[in-house]
Amino acid sequence: MKSMIKHPSLWLCVLLFTALAGCASQPIERVNTMSKPLVSLAVLKAKPGKQQELKEGLLSLIEPTRAEPGNLDYVLFEMRDEPGTFYMREAFKDQAVLDAHFATPYFQAFAATADELLSEPLQLIFLEQVSN
Repeated sequence: MKSMIKHPSLWLCVLLFTALAGCASQPIERVNTMSKPLVSLAVLKAKPGKQQELKEGLLSLIEPTRAEPGNLDYVLFEMRDEPGTFYMREAFKDQAVLDAHFATPYFQAFAATADELLSEPLQLIFLEQVSN
């Protein structure tokens, strides 16, 4: 599932809505994600001159997020061919754990910087695991 957010300052709200409701193109029976881990890729593109600041902000989320109960994966990647474009691979045990993550002070502090750091709306891609 892929979401394109029109205004970067709204990305946290859309993250929460997307995690809760799923993509509109998906069947309604897939909305209940409480029993499955929630796995996603967040794509974040830095404004010119803000690449390092975005990278540092994203890196500051890694350790505290990994320490959260129910966090299964939280890894940051940067595109080789497009420096300043980052992918955050993340997985949480269930919706309640994801909601708790969104409410943490460090995540809220990062979200407050989105307008000044992002060159375009965040893309959020939810994934379903199909192999081991």
